[in-house]
Amino acid sequence: MSFQEGDQFPKDVTFTHVPIDLATVQTASALACEIPTPLKLDKLFDQLADTSSPNVVIVSVPGAFTPTCTENHIPPYLTHLAALKNDKKVGALIIISANDAFVLNAWGKLLIKNEASVSASGDYPRVIFASDPAAKFSAAHDLSVDASANGMGIRTARYGLVVDAKSRKIKYLGKEVERGVKHSGYEAVTSKL
Repeated sequence: MSFQEGDQFPKDVTFTHVPIDLATVQTASALACEIPTPLKLDKLFDQLADTSSPNVVIVSVPGAFTPTCTENHIPPYLTHLAALKNDKKVGALIIISANDAFVLNAWGKLLIKNEASVSASGDYPRVIFASDPAAKFSAAHDLSVDASANGMGIRTARYGLVVDAKSRKIKYLGKEVERGVKHSGYEAVTSKL
């Protein structure tokens, strides 16, 4: 069942992740990883609902360490973390993929370390690199792609999604239909905030 802007975000959505601490990420090893934990979006929305930053941005990529995702899609979000929090009222930035949580943790650490503007003391939204295991959530909402021809199986599609944690309404949904980040990139998503 697909959804669109204005719809309620579904309840009981859980991803898995290994938390990344922005205060220590510059000295953390990308090879060191803890056990993945559930990321219950209902709980996250409840935590952010009555804050000054109730927007949750979910950015989906087909794969960690892939060229477009690593070079063009995710870096602009990381470059503008302070603006996301202070200007766009984003309380959480969640990057998802069908990759497992260990891979996403390593990729996230490397991307953040590569971003000079991220400091240990910055006022940022929560930054979460999470797994949508087997692209289950994405596939249930017509937001997956079959990359079997390239040996990668069912993957999360490239899309951007904004949810107001207070109302749980989807404020924006942009899915790519061609290679690139026209609908899911930083500029497209933040223009809707």
